[in-house]
Amino acid sequence: MVKFLAALLAVMVIGSESARAHQPVVLLDSDTTAAKGPLLVDGTVSFAVRASFTKSGQTKAFRAQFKSGDQLSVQYLIVDKKPENALRTSSLPSLVITPPTGSPITIKFDERTKFFEPYGRVNYLYLARYSDLAQAGIYNFTITSKSKAAITVAVGDKEIFGDVLRGAAPTPAATPTATPTPTATTSGYTMAQVAANNSAKSCWAAIEGSVYNLTNWINSHPGGTGAIISLCGTEATSSFKGRHGNQSRPAAQLSGYLLGPLA
Repeated sequence: MVKFLAALLAVMVIGSESARAHQPVVLLDSDTTAAKGPLLVDGTVSFAVRASFTKSGQTKAFRAQFKSGDQLSVQYLIVDKKPENALRTSSLPSLVITPPTGSPITIKFDERTKFFEPYGRVNYLYLARYSDLAQAGIYNFTITSKSKAAITVAVGDKEIFGDVLRGAAPTPAATPTATPTPTATTSGYTMAQVAANNSAKSCWAAIEGSVYNLTNWINSHPGGTGAIISLCGTEATSSFKGRHGNQSRPAAQLSGYLLGPLA
């Protein structure tokens, strides 16, 4: 799971099923609770949520929003190589899904189905798949490590671009007209904050009015590390658009690193 493009998971499932392209979302070390983690605005859109852990006892979490009657589709995946595929089931991170109402659901590992993802040329293993009709509201997904490991939680199956927010979820009661686009934070991040994160150890960039944490993209960028390092701490709209124009795939990749709006 070290390759970012592999996290797109243009999944080739064994058998006759067609490939699926999942929009990547990377969980940060600060995403320790669902409330602090990213919100998938539409949980039926295909997202590949990546969580990496360096030791046992760490927790990362995110949220996904559904309407009543939506299909809740969740898959638990690991890369088919060491150390992940050598870990016993009891040593892999746990995944607990908490619906808006009702009891938490602990995902049980009941398979080790191999498949080859052709885009990144990476072999993966399905460990679990869960499907149900969704309740209306926000589901919490909590991943807790038991050792050093990296996993991907795939949510949704619609192959379209989806919105990812950080901060409080939009409240319909507070916006009855339902027309404004919700923002990730109330005030946003300043350019001074962006400028302070100007190294490979902490790399932020402002692009088209939003702030992104590109730290984990540096070593995964197919064009090389220098292209991303040059953006650290800057207003990088012109640089990003100059390299990628209106290409949808780089924009989808970028969305997985969203921190929030630029103040």
